[in-house]
Amino acid sequence: MTEMTDSTTQTASEQYLLLYTDAPDGEPYSAESDDIDDWLASTDPDGIRVIGERLTSRADARLVTKRAGQVTVTDAPVAEFKEWFAGFDLINAPDLDTAVEIGSRHPCARFGRVLVLPLMGAVQSNAVLAQTVAARAVAG
Repeated sequence: MTEMTDSTTQTASEQYLLLYTDAPDGEPYSAESDDIDDWLASTDPDGIRVIGERLTSRADARLVTKRAGQVTVTDAPVAEFKEWFAGFDLINAPDLDTAVEIGSRHPCARFGRVLVLPLMGAVQSNAVLAQTVAARAVAG
């Protein structure tokens, strides 16, 4: 878990991954209305945004799988993807509702889609892994 602080309080925050996708039902992109610099100016100075970047096109992507020790690499796009990922940001927020609000202000929310994904903290992730291993041992 990351700590967000200001001069008077210290509030624990969670991390969230914002994934940006294209959307066939999105409004047309407008350079005037969809200025990413405005969103960055509202998130970077406060330490909300940890890192983010635009992604290259589908033509540059690869799908990697490993089954029975055999690695398979497939050129994208793959049939399962109807939309494409345009970029991502890793943000700090005190809760999911705040992360959703931050994502709603991103220009992509208007002309694409923003998927807000809570990240598991290391402690939570290890607990889930232990539960999964235990459940498989019982079922197996």
